[in-house]
Amino acid sequence: MGEKDIIVIINPKARKGRAEEKAVLIERLFKKAGRDVSVVFTKGVGHAEKLAAKGCDDGYKTIVAAGGDGCVNEVINGIMRHVSSVKPCMGIIPIGRGNDYAWSLGIPADVEKAVDIIVSGSGSPVDVGVVEVLGEKRARYFLNGNGYGFEPLVNFKAMEFKRINGMASYVLAFIKILFSPPVPYQVRLETEEESVDILTQQISICLGRRMGSAFMLAPDAVVDDGFFDLMYTKRPFSRASLLAAAVWFLSGRHLRHERYFKGYRTRSVRIRSQQPVVASHADGEIVSYMDGKDFNIDLIPSAVFVFRPVSCNR
Repeated sequence: MGEKDIIVIINPKARKGRAEEKAVLIERLFKKAGRDVSVVFTKGVGHAEKLAAKGCDDGYKTIVAAGGDGCVNEVINGIMRHVSSVKPCMGIIPIGRGNDYAWSLGIPADVEKAVDIIVSGSGSPVDVGVVEVLGEKRARYFLNGNGYGFEPLVNFKAMEFKRINGMASYVLAFIKILFSPPVPYQVRLETEEESVDILTQQISICLGRRMGSAFMLAPDAVVDDGFFDLMYTKRPFSRASLLAAAVWFLSGRHLRHERYFKGYRTRSVRIRSQQPVVASHADGEIVSYMDGKDFNIDLIPSAVFVFRPVSCNR
C-alpha cells in the first residue's frame, strides 16, 4: 500500500471529555501547514493501539497520539507490535490528564506549538521499555515508566476520579492511599548491578523524568541514553515517612535520602515475588492489579523516532 502522511489518533475522553473539542483545531493546523492528515477517534480501552497498528498497515509515515499518557502508551504499543523493519515516526499532542512523557520531551501543552514541532520535523529516536509478566502471552511496551507498589496504586486511584483532573487527581489519590499504605513486597531484584532480596513498597523503572503530573521520580533520566533510571525503597515507610517522601518526590531530591532509597542506571530488571500480590503499571496503564508475581523488564534503545524540540534532545 502506498505511503500516507499523518494520522492523528485522538482520545475524545481525555481531560474528562474536553479533548474532543481539540480535533477540529488539530486538523486545521496540519492542513494549514500543507500536510495531508487523517483524524480518528478512539472508542474505548485498547482502541488506540488497534488504530496505530492499522496506521502502520496503511503506510502512514507519522502516527500522532493526541491525548494523555494512556493514549501515548497505546499508540507506542500499536507501533512496536507491528511487524515491520521500518517504524513510522511518532508525534505527541499532550491534551490528556498527566502528559508526563510529553513534559519530559519538552513538548508544550499548547496544541498549536505541539503541531508546529511535528510539522518542523524536529526530533530523534528514543528508547522504549518492555515489561513481560511471566506466564502471560503479551508483553507491554512503555515510554515513560514502569512502576510497582505504591506508585501504581496512586495511579489506579487517580483513574477512578470522574471530575478531578491533572496533578490534583494524583495528589488526592496519594492522600487516599496514605490512609492505607501498601504492605511491603518481599521480592528478588536482579539487575546488571546487583542481585538482592529486598522488602520494598515501591520500585520505579523510568525512561522519563516525571510521574503523576508532579512527582520527579527520575530527575536525571534521559529518554535516549540507552538506560533505565531505576529507583526503589529500601525499607518500609510509615504514614509520616510516606508524607515526607511525597515532598521529596515533588522536588526530585529523594535519592539524597540513602537510608530510604537506592537508585542507579540499568538496561534490564528482573522482579520475582514470593506471592502473586504485586501491583504494576506501564505509563499509567495496568500491567497487574495486585496479582502479579514475576516480571522481566528490558530496554530497546533508539526504537522509534519521536518529534520533539531539538533543545530537549539531551
